[in-house]
Amino acid sequence: MARPLEDDAGFSTYLAAIQHFQPLDREEELKLARRWLTRNDREAADTLVRANLRFVVKIAMQYRGYGLRVSDLVEEGNIGLCEAVRRFDPSRNLRFMTYAAYWIRAFILAHVLKQWSMVGVGTGPLQSKLFFRMARERARITSALGPDGTPTAVEEHLAKTFNTSKERIRDMTGRLEAKDASLDVAAWRDGSATALELLADDHNEGQEDRFERMQRESMVRDRVDGVARGLSSRERYILTRRLLCEDADTLAEIGKHLNLSRERVRQIEDRLKTKLRRALPEFEPQQMRA
Repeated sequence: MARPLEDDAGFSTYLAAIQHFQPLDREEELKLARRWLTRNDREAADTLVRANLRFVVKIAMQYRGYGLRVSDLVEEGNIGLCEAVRRFDPSRNLRFMTYAAYWIRAFILAHVLKQWSMVGVGTGPLQSKLFFRMARERARITSALGPDGTPTAVEEHLAKTFNTSKERIRDMTGRLEAKDASLDVAAWRDGSATALELLADDHNEGQEDRFERMQRESMVRDRVDGVARGLSSRERYILTRRLLCEDADTLAEIGKHLNLSRERVRQIEDRLKTKLRRALPEFEPQQMRA
């Protein structure tokens, strides 16, 4: 690359190093994926990862505008890339990056949301969409309103755009304009204790609890994957873009992509929810089983 993305010698060295890994063609990708899937060939998985590291950087660059270090975004994206290698099914005959881009973005988005503390706002589809589209929509509406673009008028238009309240828009705007204070700073001017050290730990997770949680999360992933394998391509698209996505598409957006009505997309989504509930009966509220 022509110049470093940030003032970090180690990251600049990393960027130079990954340029030596050449992209793979479709046949090479599928061959490596089959070796990993059928023989647990670690070398094949590593080759697949290395060949796509530059694409992680490309995706991470799209999220520079949130004040985070690109190297941290790339690190999270690389974890998503490894997860994609673990889950990739070569029998679908997809290009690997077509599949991996979802996981890369998911891990990067999760990191951005975590760093921009969403406490009190939540991380559901609407809240995530608010967060990532707010700055763009606010600039567009302010420009369109011109001299009439008072803060109150802009808030009203944004509330209508995102179908939410002006209070929620005002809260999210404040979070966009000022990141949370770091807990690593000194709690007092003349002391060494940090704010983090003074927080009460209400969630001290022991080894047994941690193991149980990891087992539960692994079980959920495996069962959801099992459901996904039995779906049509249209159903898988709705599953990933509506139910398994932080920044979920609207019914209208999915309908436009699949050439379906909003009501038809909603019906398919309801059917998918039923399949997921059947696959995960342990997580269904007791009153719904009666």
